[in-house]
Amino acid sequence: MEKWRSLAINIILMTVFILIMGTINLRVNGVEVKATFFILPVFLGVFFGGGVTFLSLRRTRDFQERIREKTRELEYYATMDDMTNTYNRRMGLELLKNHYALSRRGGRSLSVCFIDIDGLKAVNDNFGHVSGDRLIEDISEILKSSVRESDIVARMGGDEFLVVLPECEIEGAAKVMKRVEGRIALYNNTSSRGYRASVSYGIAESSDKNKESVEKLLMEADNRMYSMKRRMKKNLLRGRISSEKLMGSL
Repeated sequence: MEKWRSLAINIILMTVFILIMGTINLRVNGVEVKATFFILPVFLGVFFGGGVTFLSLRRTRDFQERIREKTRELEYYATMDDMTNTYNRRMGLELLKNHYALSRRGGRSLSVCFIDIDGLKAVNDNFGHVSGDRLIEDISEILKSSVRESDIVARMGGDEFLVVLPECEIEGAAKVMKRVEGRIALYNNTSSRGYRASVSYGIAESSDKNKESVEKLLMEADNRMYSMKRRMKKNLLRGRISSEKLMGSL
């Protein structure tokens, strides 16, 4: 609408300019002026009006494009985590709530996975925060490559991620996480960074038989994730003690 208003104003200005130029010629040269002398002001008027219109439309188009670019940029930073290019916490929880409502309405299953990167602090302390950030980025890429296009991966903050799997039962979610573990194992075998990556995770399902709230669903997945982390620490401790006993016997 603004473009056409600007065009109309420029056409009016061009017409006024032509009339003024014609009137000046008539007053200065008299009535005997030949029609050929009127071509110059008409040409100048058209040239001037067309130039102004072109520049005005171009300026408007450039301004609108800058607005669109800034809008896209603001939308990105409002919804995405710029380090991992996954959804941020706010958007991840919003999408989870939407899918939860859809699953309740349609009687479909919905699974969530709460994921925590193991030993990130040790990586930061021993190899530097650049290595820690790289580990977060690498794990996020593994997560994104292990899920369907319709699934949601969100960074909840620090070393924690949330994966939302619509129309997926807990057995299917378990397969997804096994796929993640397999790709992390491959990552460790092919990486020469000096540390080994691993994750702890918890899975929870919302279905017809389980009408818990979104908050309780997340709490269940979070509790299972911490249970897995505690088991891993116990196994590591047992392995260390067994190794010490073996060395003592030698």
